[in-house]
Amino acid sequence: LYNFWKDAQHPRGLWRRTTLDSYKTDKPDWDVLLDIDALNEAEGVAWAFAGAARSPDKSRALVSLSFNGTDAIEVREFDIATKTFVADGFVIPKAKTQASWVDQDTLLLGSAQTPDDSTEAGYTRTVRRWSRGTPLSKAETVFEVEKQDVAAWFGVNRRPGHEGVMYWRALDFTRSHIFIERKHGPHAGQRLRLDLPEEVDLSAEAERLLISPKQDWTVGDLTIPTGALAVIDLDRFLSGARDFELVFTPSPTRALQSWSDTRHGILLEILDNVRGRLVLLQRSEAGWTETPLPGLPDNATIAAQSFGGEDDPELASEMLLTITGFNQPTSTALWNGHGAPEPLKSAPVNFDPAGIEVKQCHAVAEDGTRIPYFLIGKNLSAGGPPRPTVLYGYGGFEISMTPAYMAIAGKLWLEHGHVYAIANIRGGGEFGPAWHLASRKNTKHVAHDDFAAVARDLAASGITSARKLACHGGSNGGLLVGNMLTRYPRLFGAIWCSVPLLDMARYTKLLAGQSWIAEYGDPEIPDEWAYLQKFSPYHLAKASQDYPPILITTNRTDDRVHPGHARKMAARLQELGAPAWFNETVAGGHAGAVDNSKQAQSQALGYAFLRRTIGAG
Repeated sequence: LYNFWKDAQHPRGLWRRTTLDSYKTDKPDWDVLLDIDALNEAEGVAWAFAGAARSPDKSRALVSLSFNGTDAIEVREFDIATKTFVADGFVIPKAKTQASWVDQDTLLLGSAQTPDDSTEAGYTRTVRRWSRGTPLSKAETVFEVEKQDVAAWFGVNRRPGHEGVMYWRALDFTRSHIFIERKHGPHAGQRLRLDLPEEVDLSAEAERLLISPKQDWTVGDLTIPTGALAVIDLDRFLSGARDFELVFTPSPTRALQSWSDTRHGILLEILDNVRGRLVLLQRSEAGWTETPLPGLPDNATIAAQSFGGEDDPELASEMLLTITGFNQPTSTALWNGHGAPEPLKSAPVNFDPAGIEVKQCHAVAEDGTRIPYFLIGKNLSAGGPPRPTVLYGYGGFEISMTPAYMAIAGKLWLEHGHVYAIANIRGGGEFGPAWHLASRKNTKHVAHDDFAAVARDLAASGITSARKLACHGGSNGGLLVGNMLTRYPRLFGAIWCSVPLLDMARYTKLLAGQSWIAEYGDPEIPDEWAYLQKFSPYHLAKASQDYPPILITTNRTDDRVHPGHARKMAARLQELGAPAWFNETVAGGHAGAVDNSKQAQSQALGYAFLRRTIGAG
């Protein structure tokens, strides 16, 4: 069992491992493989750990290192036994990179090292096969996409008997052409494009092909609904069969988030009215049966991953579950395919949960749609004067805002009797692909209007007031709260805007912005700029408007959303005489921080701003 651990003594963290038996004890015996702080001291570079992938025989690993949190990484081969980087081993210089082991001496990689290797969005355009002992420049190109595509992605399957590669030509952020190349079976050695919709999630690690289309797909006599899950034998599909079986159908409140194809069946991660559930699908003579896993908490987010079967998850006998809730520290549990999961570990309690409640409420959007939101705080039904409240949201890219432990907000905000709200607005994935599609491109404003509806509902409920209500969001959520400033300034007493996207006229020219056209639209196309300008905060800011105080934060090493968005917006607002504060840190990338102390400083700054604007001092 491998994990990455940060604490006060190891701010950049330790990559370490232990056995399952040891992990179950009160004091596991951790074997430290790589100390990032020691590496930084030795090399004089501010590295941050960005992941590791073990080789087929588990003796080596590809360790990814980010400079101060950038998306661009350097990849190095690491010897697990000697705990050292391999002399003359695989090294991929800093770039936006994907790399996977094919075998002990061969990698597949996509790395945006040069303009020719990169798409206009800055991601890798080619996939190359690199053999040990040869220079990277001689690696054979085995797959490539067009310059205007978003990226070329791939996935290596090393399951015994099912070895192969899948390739994605990502046309944009949502649409792809998908190809498969298998080592065994009737189509061995052929690269075949999968006859599937361009917008689809899928897995094909063993005998089964599982698909979940983003829009209704009629194939043969069957229509697979948006967000449903269907299965077919992979070899039969590649030979022309299309007799899919429908194994999961969403409902108005139940949405599929992901799945794992295990030896026990298909394990589904579901949101049921934005509450996490795990459901096991098993096939019998009567058809597919659905069994919820017992013993799991409500108002939680639950994720599952295979344990002990990295190259053959289908044969792994156990699944490792990660469970987290608003006032429940993140914990792990082990599930062996039968009965309730076995609790393993829980993270420390960071704040006093006494009296803190979690409620799910609903606002009504302009079109009558019910928009759920979570309310977290002490004695929520007690009445009394309006309380300082923070409303958080995102609303984009089908990303769901689900329960997660509020380690920092709990200490700095909830313990003081203040209230926190999280809005499940359209644009996210809380209710499946249709919830996302309702706020994309020319309907992007719907997410912003939903958020404003939640703000009004909070004030109408009496829990807070416009003067006592703040909002916070980052990245696409920064665009969201930027629109609260420019379109709905009277609903809020303060705004906290982190690593934001704010200039919708130039976003496609900055860093990864080209890859988001499917979400927002293309400002170079007049018809699309016509609606983009209506939710571009930089262009909506005007001198005649009174604005609430705003704190805009960014990071100099953010190589995803350019810090220029935040800089120019802060300058524009200050030029207009608006009460705008600006903070730019020098490290952290798009995540904003690479160690716990910097994360704490960033959050403390934001909550100090909120206390001074809507709180008590």
